[in-house]
Amino acid sequence: MKNLILRGLCVAIASVSLAAASNASNYLSNFTKGSPDLRSTGSIAFGPDGILFVADQKSGSIVALATGDTSPASTGKTYKIKDIDAKVAASLGASPDQIQIHDLAVNPLSRNAWLSVSRGRGADAQPVIMNVTSKGAVSILDLDRISYSKVGLPNLPEDKVTGEGRRARNKRMESITDMAYVNDQLVVAGLSNEEFASRLRSIPFPFKTATGGSSIEIYHGAHGKFETHSPVRTFTPFDFGQGDIHLVAAYTCTPLVTFP
Repeated sequence: MKNLILRGLCVAIASVSLAAASNASNYLSNFTKGSPDLRSTGSIAFGPDGILFVADQKSGSIVALATGDTSPASTGKTYKIKDIDAKVAASLGASPDQIQIHDLAVNPLSRNAWLSVSRGRGADAQPVIMNVTSKGAVSILDLDRISYSKVGLPNLPEDKVTGEGRRARNKRMESITDMAYVNDQLVVAGLSNEEFASRLRSIPFPFKTATGGSSIEIYHGAHGKFETHSPVRTFTPFDFGQGDIHLVAAYTCTPLVTFP
């Protein structure tokens, strides 16, 4: 865990518990009703009272959706759904090879699973958010008439493909690689267009504005140098005891690391 440099990240984290439903009106105070005009769907994460955060990398924004999925679960049992790709594809009128499932998040209230999906591939892929119940029912969230709030991220990478073959990449699609909601803050990992591109951002919720965040450098043993252009791919908040919250994070080719 040595050789980690985290510059200036101020995340006011005291616990990972979600706010009570009685505070829902506060969280929804700046929501509007209509279409959030999603251009893409990537990482998703749940906040309080059934609010789902959706990463729209293409537009460089994060959308908070009031899903209405607020009924507490009646059981804590686990469940297994087979052939979820086929079920999702069928509900979209497509074949499994025509869809991409980008992420899954479980609503801590209802324990329903939600999916971030694209129908189609490439630039014309259609962003979709779907709900999967414990009984295996799959439904599409209506994004044309929904209460939502949106915040844009500054200093975004250019939206273009660079490199060739296996090294071809569009850095804009890595502007948001993962998210987690902790104590009225949405913590976001991804890339910026700055010299030290790898970023962590802490965005207060309800949304107002997003700052540039903090750059992260991590020592890459295989390359023998500090890396600043490889984003955190996924992370989870973890309480080491007495409110000592860290982000346990993973990179593409680096072992697990922790950030306080």
